[in-house]
Formats: sequence, C-alpha cells, structure tokens
Amino acid sequence: MIQRFGFSLACAAVLAAAQVFPAFAQPVQRLKAKLTAFDGQAMTLEPDAKSGLKEPLTVFITPTTRYVGSSRAQFAAINAGDYVGAAVTEGRGGTLRSKDVFVYAPALRGSGEGRFPDGERLLVNGTVTAVQPTSADDKNDGTLTLHYRGAVLNGLGQGRTVCEGRAAPPAYASPLACAADATIQVLPGAQITALAVGDKSLLLPGSPVTVAMNRTADGKTIAAGVTVEPPPPPLEKPQSPN
Repeated sequence: MIQRFGFSLACAAVLAAAQVFPAFAQPVQRLKAKLTAFDGQAMTLEPDAKSGLKEPLTVFITPTTRYVGSSRAQFAAINAGDYVGAAVTEGRGGTLRSKDVFVYAPALRGSGEGRFPDGERLLVNGTVTAVQPTSADDKNDGTLTLHYRGAVLNGLGQGRTVCEGRAAPPAYASPLACAADATIQVLPGAQITALAVGDKSLLLPGSPVTVAMNRTADGKTIAAGVTVEPPPPPLEKPQSPN
C-alpha cells in the first residue's frame, strides 16, 4: 500500500494539478521517493522505508503534468505580501507552531489556501501580513501572521471559533465561507522551502521527488504533479595517499 505524505506541498501545487485527471479510477495519492531514471515519458521511482513500496515504480508523465521545483530558503527572506504555507502543530489554547514553511512563487499564489488537515499535520496557507524575527539578530526563526480564506467557520465553545477548510470554489462561494488570521511560531531549526513552477528538465536522476499520482482505468500510473528537490551533491572520493 502506498503511504500518503504531507505537504509538501508539496504539496498544494501538485494537489491542484491532480484535478485535471477526471478519468482516474482511484483518489489521488502522493508518494515521496527518489527518482532513479527518466526517459522523457516515464519516471522510475526507488522505494524507501517510508513509502511502503516493495519494488521500483514506473510513473508516466503527460502534457498536463505540472512540475514544482523546491529549494532551501531562509526565514529572513520572507516578507509581508508573500504567499506562504506552513505545516503546523496546534498546542493548548490554539497556539500554532511550525518546523516546515513553504514560500510560494507568485505563479503559485493561492495554492491550497485555507486551514485543513493533511495526514498527521495541519496546513495553513495564506498571505503574510506580518513577519517578526525572534530577535533583531535572529534571521532563522520568529513569528508569521498569515491571512487566509476558508470554507466554514466552526465553533470551538466558550465563544471561540476557527475558520477551517479550503478556500477553493465552491466552498468559498458559499455563505458559510470565512476569512481569518493565523499567528504561527516558526521554531528554531525549521526548514524553509521555496517553491517555483518548473518543467520536466527538473527530473534529474537522484533527485528526491514527491509525486501526486493515480491509476487510470486501464491500470496505468500517471503523474498529475511532481515536486522536485535538488539532487544531493556527489560524494567526494577519498584521495589516495601519495
């Protein structure tokens, strides 16, 4: 059984891409794996301990497959007005903390807007309205405030409410739609990832990938979207003594 993965947003961009395949017989699944080969039409994915795969998997691309490249970024590079996502944990009193933040390129603005669960994590995607480093000299962690739209305003009791769900139509077009602000504490050591639209030239063997995929009625596995991380640098060969 293929295990589902959280964002990675991927994440929301590859989920949005998956909507172009109405002929799929099964729900879209996401798999994190290593790309070992690509012949221009099909990717060969190498299983790992977390994927649940027992053997390499072949996944085909199509003209409508979307590609998102990811790279490391810094908290200090986030500015008000940026479109950002965060995988958060919710503490007592609704406190939100994150160790994974995703900065979307302008072309991906609006991807997965809202507040909703994804696997074992809670995702919040919205527009940055405030950035506050932990201290004046600290550029790697701090607090983000995100303004987002959701699908419904739910009561939590004692006068507390929370705006939840995705802002995508038709949910946002309904009279139950809502908007809210989320204050998120970005913890020291958090991974900040920049996401940008790419093409299939990103599919370099050795790259870690997250694939949104499904099977067609004839059993073919198709990639709706692929998020690609840079391949790790080659290991340096030890120099032989003179």
